[in-house]
Amino acid sequence: MPGKHRILLFLTLLLLGITAGGVALKSNDLPASEAPQATSKPRSTAPAEPASALPAPSARKAMESAREWVPGMKYRYTLSSSQEVNFTSSQPGAETPPGLRFHLRGEWSVGVVSVDGEQVHARIQLVPSTAEVNLNGESRLAPEVRRTFEAGLAQPFFITLHRSGAVQFVHFEQGTDILVQGLLRATVAATQHVLSGAPQETWRTEEQDTTGLYSAQYTRKGPAHFEKTKLAYSHLATPDGLQPLNAGPRVSISALASFELGTDFWAESLQGREHLEVDSGPSMFTVVSSLQVSLTLKERSRDRTLIGSFLDRYSELTTLPLASYQGEGQDPKVELRQILAGKNFDALVKELRSLPADEKQSETARSQALQQLRALFLLEPGQALLVHDTLRAGMDPLAASPLLGALSSASTPEAVQALSSIVRDESLAGPVRMDATSALGMASTPTDEGVAALRELSHDANPELADTATLGLGSASMMMNDSRPRDAESLVHELDSAYRSSSSPEQQALMLRALGNTRHPSALPTLQSALSSTSPEVRTAAVEALRNMPAPSADQLLASVLLQDPTAEVRQTAVFASSFRPLAPLLPVLSQALRMDSSDLVRREIITLAGDQFRAVPEARSLLEWSSQNDPSPGLRRTALTFLSSRTH
Repeated sequence: MPGKHRILLFLTLLLLGITAGGVALKSNDLPASEAPQATSKPRSTAPAEPASALPAPSARKAMESAREWVPGMKYRYTLSSSQEVNFTSSQPGAETPPGLRFHLRGEWSVGVVSVDGEQVHARIQLVPSTAEVNLNGESRLAPEVRRTFEAGLAQPFFITLHRSGAVQFVHFEQGTDILVQGLLRATVAATQHVLSGAPQETWRTEEQDTTGLYSAQYTRKGPAHFEKTKLAYSHLATPDGLQPLNAGPRVSISALASFELGTDFWAESLQGREHLEVDSGPSMFTVVSSLQVSLTLKERSRDRTLIGSFLDRYSELTTLPLASYQGEGQDPKVELRQILAGKNFDALVKELRSLPADEKQSETARSQALQQLRALFLLEPGQALLVHDTLRAGMDPLAASPLLGALSSASTPEAVQALSSIVRDESLAGPVRMDATSALGMASTPTDEGVAALRELSHDANPELADTATLGLGSASMMMNDSRPRDAESLVHELDSAYRSSSSPEQQALMLRALGNTRHPSALPTLQSALSSTSPEVRTAAVEALRNMPAPSADQLLASVLLQDPTAEVRQTAVFASSFRPLAPLLPVLSQALRMDSSDLVRREIITLAGDQFRAVPEARSLLEWSSQNDPSPGLRRTALTFLSSRTH
């Protein structure tokens, strides 16, 4: 890397380490003539059906409910963000690093992926139209570097929030550039607003950003107009996790965000600015950062491909708290230690055994415990083997769930071994075994022991447990497709044989859904034959299984069902399955079905799908235009017209 580019990268990381990622300047990071001193290190602390794509009613109306989190809803904003960093010194003649400036413009999309109690997962994507990086006022990115940088910014990523809107974790694709991560994390932090229930005249919160943990105050300035002020930081993000801000550096913050809310409590506009100074003492640099960000809502829409997308990608993602330090070439274990925040297994189990009585606080605590236990099991794999005895000692299923989820997420050999022993233990409560079976089926790196445990349970006397294990075998096959293709295909054949030997429609439907979970091409012939079954239940299961199967064969089978199956519910399921696939190849057959299908249910499903997708797939608009004028049902004509005429504020 040329010298100037190396300096730019280092100083950018310096920005993220001080003003957007905590205070962590160390003497060995710079030549001796430039290096500041390290900061102090105090003790560590620690698918629903989507709503309509109609615009939200005027936010000027009375606000009496809570923020809406509807899986499949997507909010598209125009974004403008600028951040400047400068360095000053109190020592006369001291040489300081050059100033840095970042400027981003583009489209910022936030899509709700899933809602689990008080925890929400969302997918975010920036489509940049401008991405500038300047050093002392000059752009220092070569064309090929700029292209890579912009491609990284445009890569979708995920966040985990509390239902109040407080961002807890960010999840990036493995290998995402650290500069890209820092800029996207800073944008997420600057655009969050937090409230529990309906907004009052004023309220206070504790929130994270890329610098640390701070308190904030919100004030109503009008019926839908609010202001957020950052009051003070209590903790800073460091390589050792969140650290109390006691005798460490002086942090001065002046930050104000002004925003308008719709009645769904999503921001329709936001203007934010902040000024941050970090002063670590007279012998060190003072870092001065200013940030301005603007969001304007372009549209609300529905995107069913959001649903389940976090779970599909989770095993390939890198997770870290929003308030965490990042450095160049950082060891992944550093991120895990930041998440763990110095806790051990006994401490985490103790927290789970004493969950708050308040439902919202309990959900937040369980979510945090899951992430911290996952970090522990990855850092110290042997700790996973302690879970079984802990559960045998007795634990409420609600408190046990994070332990099991963390084992599945970590998916080390020890974690899978622990799950395999837990699911076989008949002395454990039924809900715990059920949860463990589901977790075992979703482990990202299945082992022979784990597959054997699922196979045993698929014949269990408890039908619910047996069904869960059977579906888990299909998921295990999918997880092994890349690393163990022969074993993956062997499981497909095993499930296929079980389908062919089943006599009841219920059991056949279960096997078809398990085959669908494999996502393996060799399952397609069996699914195709099942579409000729005399049982609508079997045909429906086969259609559901097609939704994640490879194209073009699956598209062709869905097309034949849409036009030929005699049962409306099966045809309706085919439209549902189409919503999980690229829409353009299916538009001709959907258009034909829209014109010829006698079922209002099927036509409504097609109109809804076109309404969800026509902004992303403009060709789908023609389906809405035809329906708005020609559908035999007046109600469906109105529905199509509503999609066409919908506008955002």
